Amino acid sequence: MQELSKVKGFYRVTMDELAKEAGVSKRTLYRYFQGKDEIVEATLEKFMTEVAQKMEEMISTQDKPENIFSNMLVILHYVGNYLGNPVILADLRRHYPHYWKKIDEFRRQRGQEIIISRLFLDEENKKYIRDIDLRIVTTAIIAAIQAVANPEFIIRNNLTFEETIRQLLEFFQHGFLKENLDIDK
Repeated sequence: MQELSKVKGFYRVTMDELAKEAGVSKRTLYRYFQGKDEIVEATLEKFMTEVAQKMEEMISTQDKPENIFSNMLVILHYVGNYLGNPVILADLRRHYPHYWKKIDEFRRQRGQEIIISRLFLDEENKKYIRDIDLRIVTTAIIAAIQAVANPEFIIRNNLTFEETIRQLLEFFQHGFLKENLDIDK
């Protein structure tokens, strides 16, 4: 399903095509799934599990904030390669909004866990983080991710998922002012 949906989206893929891709009969497919919706859900669950595993690896192996942000880009690029596809985004938004809501909740919850646990609560990382209230920073980062790393924002502004995430992470790491800005000149 994952490969077919990249080209056709979820909605236009037929059970016949799914059976053919899986190398089984349509009848066999119906033994395991009541219909295409269950296959879509299973595909998205598998994808979210893979993303969660990648996030866990990142959390456990990285030490400095800049490395965590760099690895977040890798993970978000992985997500964007699949869910950032305009055909898939349109299908999720139009035909499977309940699945999109589930993905969005997963993204919000896991993102918050990473930001809080690994960046701000880790004693070693505290020396890299400016003295700003944790509640404000966490809320601002999550709100920015929700608003900008959002399929509707990306599509409406004719951006790519990869470039959007890269610039958002650049903003988180370095702000928006140029270095060595001399405003008197």
